[in-house]
Amino acid sequence: MLPLYVDLSGKRIVVFGGGTIAERKIHQILDTNREGALRLNVEVYSLDFTPRIEEMNEEGEIQCFQCDLWDQNLGEIIKGAFLVLVCTDDETLNGRILKETTKFDALVNYRHVGDVFLSSVVNKGGFLISVSTSGKGPAMARYMKTKISSLIGDKEEKMLLIQSNLREYLKGKIKEEVRRREILNRVLDDPECWAALDAPVKVAEKLIFKIVGDKYNDA
Repeated sequence: MLPLYVDLSGKRIVVFGGGTIAERKIHQILDTNREGALRLNVEVYSLDFTPRIEEMNEEGEIQCFQCDLWDQNLGEIIKGAFLVLVCTDDETLNGRILKETTKFDALVNYRHVGDVFLSSVVNKGGFLISVSTSGKGPAMARYMKTKISSLIGDKEEKMLLIQSNLREYLKGKIKEEVRRREILNRVLDDPECWAALDAPVKVAEKLIFKIVGDKYNDA
């Protein structure tokens, strides 16, 4: 499997089913957009919905369409979708949805027969990290998500922001990319720079920029 980060802004995501599996997968998608930077278009089609899915619909995070899928023109629903999530508890219906989806240019998530697998997502402090076991152990993926999330604290969030600003600063000062990368890496290995992060972020940034200037004359 090749992990990819895909910009879902403006792309139609169709979810068939409104139960707990659908709810979990919808959360995985929404977790990538906690800052609200993306314009997500998630449509959920089902006869019934979990209370949380109904809440997400009321809050405008997703759109719910209550219907009996056996009576629907599935092709019309799928047409134009970028990603299709098959989550109903009716295996015969799921097979019908899968067969219909093959007629369109859409990615499909459905157990081991789909071509897309959703991972647990850590979205914290400017970091977006995905954790997947390729379906071998969803509980383990959730456990590792919690472990990784605990490693991202206030200092890591500050350092990410400062690294971004320092990277842009160095681009205007140093032509060689290798040298810029070396400086950025050495900042991350420098205890003095990490100690500076005890201060508010603006103060810490000035301190780190000064450290870089003192230690690296060409910066």
